Amino acid sequence: MNKWALWMCWLCAMSDGLYGVLAGGRPNAVSGGQNAFAGVVNPANSVWVEDRVDVGGFFVHQTSFLRNQDHNPFFPPGSLDQTYRVKWLSTVDAAIHKRFLLWRTACSLSGAFYTTPGYTKLRTKTPLSLLGQTPVIVENKTEVCSAVFSCKIHPNHSFGMSMDYFMLSHRRNGFQNADNPFFSVSPGHVTNRGKDRSSGVGWSVGWRWKVDDALAVGLVFVKKSSVGQYRKYRGYEPDHAKNSIPKTIGGGCTYHFSSKMAGRLEFLWTGLGDLPNANNAIEPDGTLNLHKKGSKKSSGPGLQNATYLNVGLGYAPFAGVAVGLGFSHRFKHARRSPYILSHGYMRQITYDLITIGANVRLGLHDWFFSLSHGLSNHQSGTMPKVLGGGNFSSVKHYDTLSFAWGYLY
Repeated sequence: MNKWALWMCWLCAMSDGLYGVLAGGRPNAVSGGQNAFAGVVNPANSVWVEDRVDVGGFFVHQTSFLRNQDHNPFFPPGSLDQTYRVKWLSTVDAAIHKRFLLWRTACSLSGAFYTTPGYTKLRTKTPLSLLGQTPVIVENKTEVCSAVFSCKIHPNHSFGMSMDYFMLSHRRNGFQNADNPFFSVSPGHVTNRGKDRSSGVGWSVGWRWKVDDALAVGLVFVKKSSVGQYRKYRGYEPDHAKNSIPKTIGGGCTYHFSSKMAGRLEFLWTGLGDLPNANNAIEPDGTLNLHKKGSKKSSGPGLQNATYLNVGLGYAPFAGVAVGLGFSHRFKHARRSPYILSHGYMRQITYDLITIGANVRLGLHDWFFSLSHGLSNHQSGTMPKVLGGGNFSSVKHYDTLSFAWGYLY
C-alpha cells in the first residue's frame, strides 16, 4: 500500500472551503444599492446613495458530513462530522458613506470593513490517524477594508473605483504525518503553527447607467491580485502558500415594474480556476496527484471557474416598508471523474441559495433583515482502489441570518 498516496489524498479531502464573490446579505446588487455597502458590490453604486453609516452582523449555521458507505478500512467508519463545535460562525461589518461636489460634479467617498463569504471553519472531534495526532482544524478567513470613490460622469451615468486591502488568515491542525521531507517541500511549516496571516491590495471598477426611470444597468470588474503568503504553512498549501484574489466580472439590471415593485437580474463570473488551489487531487489520467505538499503542483481542492445567476423581487406595500425574495444559483461544472476526491471543494459549496428579507425605515434609522437558506448539497463518488475503494457520499447545509442598521446623517 502506498501510504504517501493515502496521506496526500486524505489531506486534500479535508481541505475544502466555501467560496463566494460578494459581501453577503446586503440589499445591494451590481445595478443598484441602498446603503453604505453598495460600493462593495459595484463602486459606481455609491454616488446614488444618501449620506449614511451602516453596521451589520451575520450569523451562519453550517453542517458538513462525509460518509464512508462501504466501510473502507483506511477512513473513519460511518459519518465523519467535519463541523464539530464550529457549526455557528459570526461576523460584524461596518461602512460609512458621504457625497460631495467636486468641480460641480456629484461625487462620493465610502469606507467599508467586511468579511467575505469565503469564511471557513472545519473541525473533527478526534484525531484522524492517517493525518496526525491531534483533531483536524482548518480555518480560512478574508477580511477587507475598502475605500470607494464614485462620481456621475453624466446625469444618468456613474463611474466608480475601489481600492481594497485584503487581510487573510489561516490555521491548520492535525496534519503531522505530512510534516517531513518525504511529503512536504518545507518540513516544519505544515501543521499546528497557530494562526497565520497574509495581506495585499487589489482594486475594482464599475459603471452604472440609469436608462430611464424604470431601468438601471450595471457592470463591475474586479482585478486578480496577489495578496501575500502564509509563511507558517508554506510546506502544505499549494505553490508555497501564495494567495490571490480571483478576477471577477459581473453585469446586471434592475427594473421597476411600478412604484411599489422592482426586480433584479445579474450574472457574475469569477476566475477561481486560475488560483493555486485549482490543483486537483486526481490527475487528468485518473492517477493520484503525488506532488509534495507545498509545491507548485501539489494537490489542492481543485477549484473551477464559477458562474452565478442572481434574481430578486422586491415589494413596498407601505412607505418606509419593503419585503423581498431572492434566489442565487451557481452553475455546476462536471467533475469528469468518478472519484469523490476530484474537485473536493464541490462538497462544501452552496449551489442554490434562497433569501427572504425586509427593510424598515423610521425617520433617520434604516433596518435590514434577511434569512438565507442554502439547499442541501449532496455529492457522491468512489474512492480510488489504492485508497481502499468503496462508495462515499457527503452533505453540506448552510443557512444565514443577517441584520444591518443604518443611520442617515
